Amino acid sequence: MIVRSFFLIVFILCNKIFISQTNPVLDSLKIELKNAKHDTARCNILNSMIEEESDYAVWSKYNEELLKITESKLKKTKQKDPEYKLYQKYFADALNNVGYLAEQIGDITKAIDYYGRSLKIQEDIGNKQGIALSLNNIGAIYFNLGDIPSALDYQGRSLKIQEDIGNKYGIAQSLNNIGTIYNSQSDFPKVLEYYGRSLKIFEEIGHKQGIATTLNNIGLIYSNLGDIPKALDCHGRSLKIKEEIGDKDGTAYSLSNIGMIYYKQGEVSKALDYQSRGLRIREDIGDKDGIAYSLNIIGGIYFKQKNYSKALENVNQSMKVSKEIGYPQNIRNAAFQLNQIYKATGNHKLALENYVLYIQMRDSINNIETQKVSIKLQTQYEYDKKKAVEDEKHTAELKVQDEKAQADKKRKNIIIVTVSVVLLLVAFFSVLLYNRFKTTQQQKQIIEAKEKETQYQKNIIEEKQKEIVDSINYAKRIQYTLLAHDEFLNENLKDYFVYFQPKDIVSGDFYWATKHNNKFYLAVCDSTGHGVPGAFMSLLNIGFLSEAINEKGLEKPNEVFDYVRSKLTETISKEGQKDGFDGILVCFDQKNGSITYAAANNKPILTTNGELNELEFDRMPVGVGERKDEFKLHEINVNKGDMLYLYTDGYADQFGGPKGKKFKYKQLNDLLLASSTSDVELQKENLKTNFNSWKGNLEQVDDVCIIGIKL
Repeated sequence: MIVRSFFLIVFILCNKIFISQTNPVLDSLKIELKNAKHDTARCNILNSMIEEESDYAVWSKYNEELLKITESKLKKTKQKDPEYKLYQKYFADALNNVGYLAEQIGDITKAIDYYGRSLKIQEDIGNKQGIALSLNNIGAIYFNLGDIPSALDYQGRSLKIQEDIGNKYGIAQSLNNIGTIYNSQSDFPKVLEYYGRSLKIFEEIGHKQGIATTLNNIGLIYSNLGDIPKALDCHGRSLKIKEEIGDKDGTAYSLSNIGMIYYKQGEVSKALDYQSRGLRIREDIGDKDGIAYSLNIIGGIYFKQKNYSKALENVNQSMKVSKEIGYPQNIRNAAFQLNQIYKATGNHKLALENYVLYIQMRDSINNIETQKVSIKLQTQYEYDKKKAVEDEKHTAELKVQDEKAQADKKRKNIIIVTVSVVLLLVAFFSVLLYNRFKTTQQQKQIIEAKEKETQYQKNIIEEKQKEIVDSINYAKRIQYTLLAHDEFLNENLKDYFVYFQPKDIVSGDFYWATKHNNKFYLAVCDSTGHGVPGAFMSLLNIGFLSEAINEKGLEKPNEVFDYVRSKLTETISKEGQKDGFDGILVCFDQKNGSITYAAANNKPILTTNGELNELEFDRMPVGVGERKDEFKLHEINVNKGDMLYLYTDGYADQFGGPKGKKFKYKQLNDLLLASSTSDVELQKENLKTNFNSWKGNLEQVDDVCIIGIKL
């Protein structure tokens, strides 16, 4: 069975631009097509040409020709004819290819429609390999849309059929795909189980490309888990195979992965060597997307070394290539790096310009993700509706073919009778239509008047809504000016990340920092409520924290919390309200190196030597509560390289996953521990990706704020 199909792998660079090469097999097939005497032979040759051709524009034309031949032959060939079933198979293959092309341009509804039609035909003719392939492709669409249960269902059904027919390559492919789906859920034991089974089968059948791809996938998992020796072993074996089979693109990808691992380990010279080797290969094959990616990574390494001239040279070149090919994600990444470089070198104008570009590209990508969620909600309905229509249409066409002679005779008789009846009725209905026309004109005038009134009311509502949204957006700008700015945090913290994702435009969660008498204070807090009420509370809480430290001169975090609680009680809790906040205030004494903190209904997390420790906290809020004890002062003893995490409850309380349950603190702490040895920016991206994947299409229930600090 030769037909386009999906093979999911972890982290693939898409939409590449390659230098074309002569394909002797394809040239031979073109000659065979010219000399073919029968349409079944033409269908078989076209199917082979589709598989051999890599250019979408070219093989789509071959597929159009295949579709045209099979549709024509199915109309002319009787169902009892042995060739009819063969044409059905080729027709199903062509429909599958149309679905594949639609998927590549983002037309998900059309893709799943054509995959479904192909699947129906393959089931009708009992072609198990075709059924498995269609199930695989539909499963890939649901995976890309984030519908994990549906993706696992379709991939599981595809795997069972591949096992039934003993197709070892298909079994290995399905196992790899299922492993990739579990990887999106961070279920690493299952990921390694399925990748391991896939690798074993690929090694059994000697499929080198499959072995290399699966080794690469396993290496990425070990890298995420912090098992560097195993990660390097897997990527190294994958690299060796890619070089052996002449897969230049795969070779460049493996070199880049190994370079990133060495970079995380602090072996900068090795990291630059591997990234540069990968860049040279991508330049050699004309892979512009990969060139932009490699240049940006190399620039980031130089930036960490504070070699700003080299960093600027590479990232500027990355931006140039990214703009040439117009990929928003590459432009976003380059803009972010340029913003960091220009901030570090004091060029604030260019830093701001690139930050604005970064936000534009980020929002553009987010809009695409939002559209995917909307498409997912419409897909099943559209698929079922179109499938029913197409099935009915196809059945009707077959019936017409079998009864054509009788239908022609009946049609002539019906036409004679119909014309006679119509002539008799025309005069009668002419009078009725004239009267109806006059009535319709009057009704039209009434409807137009009502439509004008409706439009007027709609304009008023839209204007009021815009005013409200504009006001809330302005409140957001005010709130964000009071949060801890990147420049201030960069001055006082060496290595950290901030993951802040409000539920609404404005937030009840906040992170705030100040410096007083050689002491740097950082607070992560969750005010009562979220949205506009929560934002007002956050502004009030920030004001009282600042007053306690900068005006009253309180230095101990517990005394600061006691003072803020008294102010909240005096100002807004006189009538029994329990407004306030849960949170953590940490004091970094930059003179003697000590770290102290106070914690209200929230506990800091410290990871050290591969272990996670939940630090002490007071079980009461900063505000009116059941307890009125004084807050305790705690001190943290740390080692170099330890990670300190401060977070609110929004991440753990988020509903999602396969069963729509809460994420919970244990799972969050396990996630933090698993990635605690990684680069802080990678930790942030991992948290963000995992949260959005867990949430799926469910609503975000609360504000999310997590800060990680490498000590």
